[in-house]
Amino acid sequence: MSRSRRVLLVALFGALSVTSLFVRLAVPGLFRRAPVAVANASEPPPERVRLAVLGDSNSQSYHDTLMLGDPGARGGQWRATTWQWTEVLARLRGDQIDQGKWGAWGTGKYRAIASEALGALARTPPKQDYRYNFAVSGATCSQLMGQSQRQAIRLVDLMDTEPQAWRGGIVFVRIGDNDLSSHELFDELSRDPAAPHPAAVIDACIKSIGEAVALIRKYHPDTYVVLSTAASGADWPGEFESWQSAREIANIDAGIDRFNNGLRALAAADRHVYVLEDEAWFRSMWGQRDAQGRPNYKTVHLSPGWAITNTSGDDPHNVFLSDSHAGVVWNTLWTQYFVTSMNAAFGLHIKPIADAEVIDFLRPSFKAAGTTSATSQEAVK
Repeated sequence: MSRSRRVLLVALFGALSVTSLFVRLAVPGLFRRAPVAVANASEPPPERVRLAVLGDSNSQSYHDTLMLGDPGARGGQWRATTWQWTEVLARLRGDQIDQGKWGAWGTGKYRAIASEALGALARTPPKQDYRYNFAVSGATCSQLMGQSQRQAIRLVDLMDTEPQAWRGGIVFVRIGDNDLSSHELFDELSRDPAAPHPAAVIDACIKSIGEAVALIRKYHPDTYVVLSTAASGADWPGEFESWQSAREIANIDAGIDRFNNGLRALAAADRHVYVLEDEAWFRSMWGQRDAQGRPNYKTVHLSPGWAITNTSGDDPHNVFLSDSHAGVVWNTLWTQYFVTSMNAAFGLHIKPIADAEVIDFLRPSFKAAGTTSATSQEAVK
């Protein structure tokens, strides 16, 4: 064979290889086979329920020091006793719910792209978390299926390595806050709930979530998918001076309903998909604006000295942390709600988290903040 022909063949092979890599990245699942173990369903699902998470900083573990290295983040001086909901769940129901091993997972985005293109497992960015938790601070809906994170695609790749273990498991998709929570977007909604820009953002987000749900359901038909509704930015203390009229608040709620109704439509089409009504839960606990659109929030009393208000601050008396993320009390009470909801939605048998457990779990947080302790017999109010 002549040298020129060898060079031509090498170039042709290289071009085909590069093309196949781009095709692999551009068309999720093109080279993926239906998991044989799931197709046969020859073994019962594992006793511990597998739980994976796709999302943003609302679900990334607070005690990640690899990506969240700022000592002032996620609770500041009380970070050691400020827990995110997946961390609460691991501590209270780790014997029944498997979120994967805690460790350092992920690489830089270019290495992740290269690994994925070559057929290896990939994820980005690097962080400390549970293995099945793909939530990343700052993630938007587009990161579910698009670069650089491709959260849903890379999670399904991981699930494919142990398909039988995901029978009866749950993938929780909690994302959209970074798409929908800007002051400017809510300001547009306050004037017109059908304003073109917010509507386009919401519709794009629903489209991405729908594609992620379809991908998971296609390759893991015995796995449940849970979606989380969006909340109103008007309920965040940082916006209490904004939108001081009933009409503005009603418009914002109507705009957010566009997103939440999109999620509900996805669930209505598939009995394995469930919508967790986060906004309704928050308002059942702390209330909402009054009929005139003014802040009118309740105080949650867990015990004498344990009064939690819809305010911002790093000690556990605040619903929100100083960096605007959910505080330890919100996360613990929400975890209680999550377990109850999963049992009701899918007929699971996870032991409900009792009020006494909530009190016991939160005691170190309030002790660290120098507040009155509570007895484990006192009920959550």
